[in-house]
Amino acid sequence: MTVIDIPLSKLIEDKDNVRAGKRRGDIGELAASIKAHGLLQSLVVKDAGGGRYAVSAGGRRLRALRMLAKAGDIAKNTPIPCRVIDADASVEASLAENIARTSLPLADEILAYAKLVQEGEGPETIAARFGVSAMHVARRLKLSRVSPRLIEALRNEEIDADQLAALAMSDDHALQEASFFNAPDWARTPEQLRAQVTRAQVRESDKLARFVGVDSYVAAGGALASDLFAEQDDDARWLCDRDKLVTLAESRLKALAEDVRGEGWAWVDIAIDGVPWTQFPERVRERRRLLDEDARADQERLLARLDETEDEAEIEAIEQRLDELAPSVWQEEEVALAGAMITIGHDGVVKIERGLVKTENVKALKKLRRAPSAPGDQDRDAAPPVAAGRLSARLLDELLAHKTLALRLEIARRPELALRLVAFTLALQSIEQREASCLDIAVRAADAERAITRSEATAALGYDEVLRDWQSRLATDAETLWVHILQADDAFALGLIAVLIAPGIDLRQAPGVSLARIALGERLCEAACLDMSAYWSATPESYFDHVRKDVLIDALKEAKPSLDRGKLEKAPKSELLGRAKRVFKQSRWLPEPLRVSAPDVVASIAAQ
Repeated sequence: MTVIDIPLSKLIEDKDNVRAGKRRGDIGELAASIKAHGLLQSLVVKDAGGGRYAVSAGGRRLRALRMLAKAGDIAKNTPIPCRVIDADASVEASLAENIARTSLPLADEILAYAKLVQEGEGPETIAARFGVSAMHVARRLKLSRVSPRLIEALRNEEIDADQLAALAMSDDHALQEASFFNAPDWARTPEQLRAQVTRAQVRESDKLARFVGVDSYVAAGGALASDLFAEQDDDARWLCDRDKLVTLAESRLKALAEDVRGEGWAWVDIAIDGVPWTQFPERVRERRRLLDEDARADQERLLARLDETEDEAEIEAIEQRLDELAPSVWQEEEVALAGAMITIGHDGVVKIERGLVKTENVKALKKLRRAPSAPGDQDRDAAPPVAAGRLSARLLDELLAHKTLALRLEIARRPELALRLVAFTLALQSIEQREASCLDIAVRAADAERAITRSEATAALGYDEVLRDWQSRLATDAETLWVHILQADDAFALGLIAVLIAPGIDLRQAPGVSLARIALGERLCEAACLDMSAYWSATPESYFDHVRKDVLIDALKEAKPSLDRGKLEKAPKSELLGRAKRVFKQSRWLPEPLRVSAPDVVASIAAQ
């Protein structure tokens, strides 16, 4: 082959170049490199006639040179060293160059950047010379500071870029090596490795950091670290001293606990990381005070007006007046047996759970609830005494058994009365007076909200609002409540039951749960035409940060089928998370556990 200098303006692209696809990627980087270091490899050309030459191998270099000429960095007729080949050999030359070409291994790249810095080059200067971003250089330099043993593992393809980036969150080489080499293969995901090396650190988006505040933490002498590989701004900074952060949080919570303790609770505890809620099998709640006849008449008048008006200002005024008529108060005797737990929500906001009863106090609470609290209560609640000696206890029990069976038959024949009895009994449970009903049913509330730590439970807020609205319409003593429900129409009773049974629903799959129960839950979702996209959205925080890379890729492909799976599999997870954040923004996409099928039968019933 002959090497000659040919003016840039005389060079054209060869239609026989085997790389026929789009070839625009990285031209800017290549142009910057040629500008800084010159053309390190000549072009391979063939005579195209008319004084022009077609570039058979080196098309990207040609486009980079044209970019420099267009920017005025080189002349349009700059002489370019070229090797001239026979026209018949152009396809073979193009194929040989493209097949033989290999990209620079990452291990060599990061060490090369580190060497340039050691020689006095700054990251910004290096970025400009090689046509890459300053962040790209900073990330490579961060990787160069990990353990040499891990860089060698990268060279031997025993570890990938995502794993190395996760380990780079710590500067402790011993910790890096132990976290990777001492872990089984299944525990070497980037997420697990990052968790291992950052056990003493806390994300800026963590609830603890949000509660204390980064400024307060830094003012107390806390150090910060940056995650150069984070795709989300909230995860870019880490608080290095978890112990200091916990100390600051506990100091604030203890001050708040003193205020809550002044309310008279038997105990007040604080919790940073989690609470074993099962140690509180019972709970006491505020009760509305009983109304006298005048106040009850006033309440009925207000409720009637509330049903008539549509004026927002008047509605608000009426609701405020109803609250003033029957304010909610804690029972002092119950407060003496219960306590309060102060925790921090996922959003960094303090949550105070009052009225919790520990296992050892449950018997005392039940005894308290069975006992009349005042002479008036005894007269009202106690069963009418049987004259001594007139009926034996055994005979009385038998007679009442007959009465029970007869009432069961009558209730079975009168579904409208059964409906109201169920509504009444469940309503009594909501005002802590379940013992006032002769029907032995109850809804055991499943506290699903406490299992949610990664995003806001918007549905829980919506339910609380509905429940408060219903509670404001209910009487606070059993007798008045029964009369109210007995006289109400079916729609009222059904609406009340719907609200009061809802907390008993639990779709979570605890160990040992039956398949039939799981299936019924799905059928119930279908019948309710549940659309979870109205209550939950897929974000890195709520979902993608916590799944494997292949699950994330499947989601991206489902949302955008045109994406190239091969390219997605080669990309680091941090890059995929950034893409997911953009792709699923305002999206109604749901992961499989949140999807609800809509059979034709269910759809037709819903339409009717």
